[in-house]
Amino acid sequence: MKQFVRLGVVLMVVLALFATVSAHEGREVGDGKYEIVFGWRVEPAYTNLLNGPEIHVNAIGTDEQPVEGLDETLQIEVAYGGKTKLLKLRAGEEAGNYTADLIPTQPGDYSFHLTGKIGDATIDETFDSAQGEFSSVNPITDIQFP
Repeated sequence: MKQFVRLGVVLMVVLALFATVSAHEGREVGDGKYEIVFGWRVEPAYTNLLNGPEIHVNAIGTDEQPVEGLDETLQIEVAYGGKTKLLKLRAGEEAGNYTADLIPTQPGDYSFHLTGKIGDATIDETFDSAQGEFSSVNPITDIQFP
């Protein structure tokens, strides 16, 4: 019986780690020259809490270097329920990291349209929480108490 309990605990830990890792979507762009990893800055996302998209960009190759300066060459637009808003992308604390501020006010699926240039590559990518690679926005009541 103790073996089953241990196995269950190990399985829960592995699943928890997988859920954390899978909270961002990775994709190659620019004919495989770059990798973009996209998700919410804080996962899971909740309504009425400061959050926003988080993007990490690496050059693909032998050295996997983070790409800097993209806050000047990329734009990000958020869409929800037929409405869109251009967000101000800024460089994060680590090289290759970028973020924008957003307070999602409605629960559900949000999509983000990333456009511009990375090096000589034209970027036109949409990241959609409905695809399940990063979380949809949950209602704040899920975590409120009392």
